[in-house]
Amino acid sequence: MCCRDWQILAIAAQAPYYLNPKYPYRLKFLTKILHFFSSQRRTIQQLSQLLGYMPVNIAIYQLAFKHSSKASDAHTSNERLEYLGDSVLGAIVAEFLFKKYPLRGEGFLTEMRSKIVNRKRLGDIGNKLNLHDFMDYDRSYVMINSTILGNALEALIGAIYLDAGYEQTRTFVHEQIISRHIDLDKLQTGDINFKSRLFEWAQKYDKDLSFQVVEEKLANKSRIFVVGAYIDGKMLGKGEGRNKKDAQKEAARQVYEKLKLNTDWET
Repeated sequence: MCCRDWQILAIAAQAPYYLNPKYPYRLKFLTKILHFFSSQRRTIQQLSQLLGYMPVNIAIYQLAFKHSSKASDAHTSNERLEYLGDSVLGAIVAEFLFKKYPLRGEGFLTEMRSKIVNRKRLGDIGNKLNLHDFMDYDRSYVMINSTILGNALEALIGAIYLDAGYEQTRTFVHEQIISRHIDLDKLQTGDINFKSRLFEWAQKYDKDLSFQVVEEKLANKSRIFVVGAYIDGKMLGKGEGRNKKDAQKEAARQVYEKLKLNTDWET
């Protein structure tokens, strides 16, 4: 047995001391010691610089950067972490916007969130964070692009959530994504034309898109139109407005969000 093995065993023998929940700093200290003796010390140092803290479960971060081209199934790629990270990121961004704009309505908040978590934008941020340096993929036929980096960023957020918890994840999103890479003033001036993008998507994938008035009603003596958005005959969104155009825009937004069309097809 080598010297390093004996050192690790000596530390492990004191595990009850370090793992006492009353003293979380002891666990952090133990983690640092074990990482120091780890053969993956260089990777851990790079991860620590990226994350802003010392990671504990290195394997979960390695999984976050494992592309499906190097995996036998979804359980051994970053796809499940991407799913988790997408939800966690959406919740953190939604909370941030809710507190940032206390006087703005649901439509504005939803549109701003869509702009922030847009897959192309996440891919650009992933590139600026140099996530390509961590990616594990089959270089013989896969080229790293914005979509892959955006997926990896979401998977990384999922990994942070599992390893370090919600508060640490929120700190990472605020400091590494929103504060450094999101210009909120600029985002507010650029509107997403959900209806136009929905038609572009439908044309590209040969889908039948239509809008139909499903109800007309009165609210405070004003006429309100209720419009349904249909994809291949199935209603996927329903919007209300004082005119048909506004109702169609809201219905299109709902479909756009439901189908997550701010992802791969635009890149």
